[in-house]
Amino acid sequence: HYFIQSNLSMETAIYFLALLVALYYLLISNVPFFSKVVLILIPSLIMGLKYLYKKIGWLLCPSLGSKNPFAVDARTPRKPYEKDHHKRDSIIKQPFTISKVEGQKFDVVVVGSGIGGLTVAAILSKVGKRVLVLEQHDQAGGCCHTFIDKKYEFDVGIHYIGEIDQGRYNRVLVDQLTDGQLEWAPMMNPFDRITIGLGDEMKEFPVFYDLMRFGAELKKLFPVEEHNAIDSYIQLVKQYSNAPKTMTAMLKFLPFPLTRFLINIGCFKNEIDKFRETTASVVQKLTSNRELQTVFTYSWGDYACEPAVSAFKTHAALTAHFGGTGGFYPIGGASEIALNIIPVIERSGGMVLVGSRVEKIFTSDKNSTLGVQIARKDEPYVIECPVVVSAVGVMNTLNSLLEPKVVHESSYFSRLYQNRQIRPGIGGMNIFLGLNKSGKELDLKPQNTWAFIDENAAMAGTSCEYFLQDNPLDAAEKGVPLLFISFPSEKDPNWSINPERTNKSTVAIVSVAKWEWFESWNDQPVKRRGDDYNRAKKVIGEQMIRQTCTLFPQIEDCIDFVEIGTPVTNSHYISSTKGEYCGLDHNAERFFPEACASLRPETDISGLFMTGQDVLMCGFTGALMGGVLTSCTMLKRDIFKDIWQLRKTSYADTRKRLQ
Repeated sequence: HYFIQSNLSMETAIYFLALLVALYYLLISNVPFFSKVVLILIPSLIMGLKYLYKKIGWLLCPSLGSKNPFAVDARTPRKPYEKDHHKRDSIIKQPFTISKVEGQKFDVVVVGSGIGGLTVAAILSKVGKRVLVLEQHDQAGGCCHTFIDKKYEFDVGIHYIGEIDQGRYNRVLVDQLTDGQLEWAPMMNPFDRITIGLGDEMKEFPVFYDLMRFGAELKKLFPVEEHNAIDSYIQLVKQYSNAPKTMTAMLKFLPFPLTRFLINIGCFKNEIDKFRETTASVVQKLTSNRELQTVFTYSWGDYACEPAVSAFKTHAALTAHFGGTGGFYPIGGASEIALNIIPVIERSGGMVLVGSRVEKIFTSDKNSTLGVQIARKDEPYVIECPVVVSAVGVMNTLNSLLEPKVVHESSYFSRLYQNRQIRPGIGGMNIFLGLNKSGKELDLKPQNTWAFIDENAAMAGTSCEYFLQDNPLDAAEKGVPLLFISFPSEKDPNWSINPERTNKSTVAIVSVAKWEWFESWNDQPVKRRGDDYNRAKKVIGEQMIRQTCTLFPQIEDCIDFVEIGTPVTNSHYISSTKGEYCGLDHNAERFFPEACASLRPETDISGLFMTGQDVLMCGFTGALMGGVLTSCTMLKRDIFKDIWQLRKTSYADTRKRLQ
């Protein structure tokens, strides 16, 4: 019954059956005791050790795995920034053609070129693997890509990154993936500001780093009776975000049957209890002040999960991520990320090709990976490869890339398919504005604004009146409850070095939206979805712009370009299943131990691996670390330790300065 319920792979089942047979002979048979030990227990012990050695031996003995991809500091002096768009496109927009791959042999195929997929590809390339990365869009980078229209350049997903200043662990990793070519500019302090209400009733709250200063500044804005709540909140953020990472490693790397056994005997009970505490429940215990509750929970849009269902542990991790160092932005824009990782992949004979939509992952009758099938206008093209990494999310892999029979028979995927804790996240709306004046003229700042329509909007989440409407026209009349507003042109010190951008600046406005409002247009061709669709997106888009202009009236008469994106826009460009921008929903249940263990890099299909934000957590850093997790599993090496060691030896000066 246990085997059936667990959907164990055949190999795992054999090992466990061998153990049961050994126990039977030890406890029941009449064979002399010494003979039992020699003939049964020792061979069984050897089988068990062999199984564990195969699965996790590399964690205990690094020399058993692949060579160290970070043995040498790869940083080189920064080259001049490339301003020629044609030269940049020759790297990040290399089109797929059959002639480029025909007759070629690749060690690994990566489906999707987001930061998770590019991280895996770059790390594997650094140990000599030849990797082919296939991207369905016309530009590499996933949520790190940009687009240019009317000489305005917009980033679509990289708004700010935390913990990436010089010498930090994340910075060391990114340095090595880009040969030290990717530079980062700090935002101002306060890096975020919160506004509640509109017009004369609007109140403003700055968000500073570090956390202690954040708390001290809040005390100036709230009455004395709320000061204990502020202190307690800061303390809880530190406590929950500083939890040891051992549990995550165990859940992701130990064999799933063993992990499940440890869960069932209560090894992770304390962690389960922590994840049961939602963000809303913790905050409501601290204070009943609605404005302070908004300040405590304002950033839930960063991981697209409202306070009522997100785990406070997740919220604390995000708050500490930015609260320790503030926000940073890639100098030169988000496209610099893919632009500087791709040459590392190509150095080992790899390729990153766009316009190549993978429609199927092939598997054999013996449950092993055979390759991928690329959609073509005339007929599909098959690339044979025994190792495939899916960087396009769990839902896409389950519902689109694998045959239903394979999903049903694979214990890894069948667990995920049946697990109701795992579902797509909230859909997103994006507005891109081009302004015909410079940021200096308009007094725009390298800072984010989180604008709430009233003091109840943050905690209400998707239960507010806006989300209860059946269509976007009625929803817009209620006002958009939450807006994220930023000025990418002001975050990038290199924005003005391009002469085409003289007297220009940009605005990015993001909010959440229901997939159901736009779902009926999902199968329509992009840019040709019809008047009804245009009317639906325009009514919400214009409402978002009006609310933004209330906060920044100086931009209203300078709007020169408008582009509105909806959840179906996300579905088209980044292949999200329901317009989500953070992958799987970050509800508390997703991080319960069994669900967390299921969302692991290694699948039960030999040669098929998962990576990206669904493997760990959303955002640039979450997907980046998801890529490292997958690389550890594939190379059977503790790459996290390798990065720490490199940081210790090659970044000693900056590390001491941070301390």
